[in-house]
Amino acid sequence: MDIVVNLFHGLLTALQPSNFGTMLIGLAVGVVAGALPGISFVNAMAMALPFTYLMTPLSAMVFLGGIYAGGVFGGSISSILINIPGTPASLPSCWDGFPMTRRGEAARALTLAIAASATGGLASALLLSFAAPPFARLALAFDQPEFFAATFLGLVSIIAIAKSTPWISLVSLFCGIVVGSVGVDPLYGLPRLTFGIRSLQNGINFVVVMIGLFALGEVLEMLGQRHHLQGATNKVRMRFPSVRELWALKGAAARGTGIGCMIGMIPGAGATVGAVIAYGVEKQASPRGAEFGTGVEAGLVAPEAAKNATTGAAMIPLLTLGIPGSAATAIMLAALVLHGVTPGPLLFAAQTDMLYTIFASLLLANLCMIGAGVVVARGFASLMRVPPTILGAFIVVLSVVGAFGVRNNIADVYICLSFGVIGYLMKRYDFPSAPLVLGVILGPLAERYFMTSLANYDNNLTIFFTRPISATILGFASLFVLWALIPDIKGKVLRLLSGRTRAR
Repeated sequence: MDIVVNLFHGLLTALQPSNFGTMLIGLAVGVVAGALPGISFVNAMAMALPFTYLMTPLSAMVFLGGIYAGGVFGGSISSILINIPGTPASLPSCWDGFPMTRRGEAARALTLAIAASATGGLASALLLSFAAPPFARLALAFDQPEFFAATFLGLVSIIAIAKSTPWISLVSLFCGIVVGSVGVDPLYGLPRLTFGIRSLQNGINFVVVMIGLFALGEVLEMLGQRHHLQGATNKVRMRFPSVRELWALKGAAARGTGIGCMIGMIPGAGATVGAVIAYGVEKQASPRGAEFGTGVEAGLVAPEAAKNATTGAAMIPLLTLGIPGSAATAIMLAALVLHGVTPGPLLFAAQTDMLYTIFASLLLANLCMIGAGVVVARGFASLMRVPPTILGAFIVVLSVVGAFGVRNNIADVYICLSFGVIGYLMKRYDFPSAPLVLGVILGPLAERYFMTSLANYDNNLTIFFTRPISATILGFASLFVLWALIPDIKGKVLRLLSGRTRAR
């Protein structure tokens, strides 16, 4: 009952003109950024982060939350209309959405995508509102060993998810941890990995790294393409599906929403994983599974519901444990830290009003996303006429200004530009960047929790395994690693044994 009352008060606060207007601006920015190939909503959040300095913590979270909710859906517009995913999570929407467009059903595909995205987003926001407080009460039993175990789980889960390239993901994660370790040691006060460069003694700020990897890296990738983006220039007339049409797809939407909520709560997973898994599950569950890829409605609805269902779910580990569930929530974590707010279970007791206002604003954002999606879809053809060079120049300027504004340090600009080149090379050679980013963010946290645990428990390493919660979480982390690496090791062993047998 307390949750309902708090959520109602949060809704009243979220409807105040200043908060509601901030959310609408963020929602519009997110939908537009997600719809434009080369500018994902994560890039928009990274570029917008330095500008939240002038806001209150609540306004910053409402603004970034609006970009998050709108951006996850926005990428589907370009996926459906021109077969170019605006965001990686929108890739499954190309597989059945674009065939519907080629059949002359673009309006139907877009409205189904909007309805499914709103359904998944609302369900996820409700899950966040009602599941986060109990999860926070459980987290009150956590001490430093448990926080280290949870952070370690977040680090290794990204390896388990990238089952196709676990070793490469591990290397990327390790590189991120090394980058996060640059600067002065927090425990002993000695510089490390600075190579005599004084500007590196302040460390490499993860916000600067994200702006370089996500924003500048995408610009270089976009400008490196030889062709300009081309799409339909006709105005799209929107027609909302009837209740009967929506009801016929209830199973696909429900399965996609459930999968998205579960995947979203796993640190490091994010909307892309949820959308791909939902598409694969729906292909097996649907009686028309063999027709997927030809324009089947269920093949569009399931991943759309799943990727938006990850938004609220990904914020549960962020707000209760301080562990980001995706790259977008990592930026939201940065916004909280920059405003002096420490996420964790105590936050639910100290700043209840702010939290429930964030929950309510996320609910409103998913409702308002319906109107925003319609408007952006109608004007999308005109936006696509903007040359990539102009878009790229605009992003570069904002990135440089944002990187300098993080700490008013020109060295951060050079670091940002360097990581822009690194991000481009990583995309060019299919080297995953998500593990690197999470390593930069979670690596220092894991180190801090590990060192403070040893300091508080007389340098007893067994404390991580003798405490039940810590041992359980580390057990799950070990299972994740084994699940990811054993198939690859088994394949190499079988190939080795087969080679020896042939030699004999």
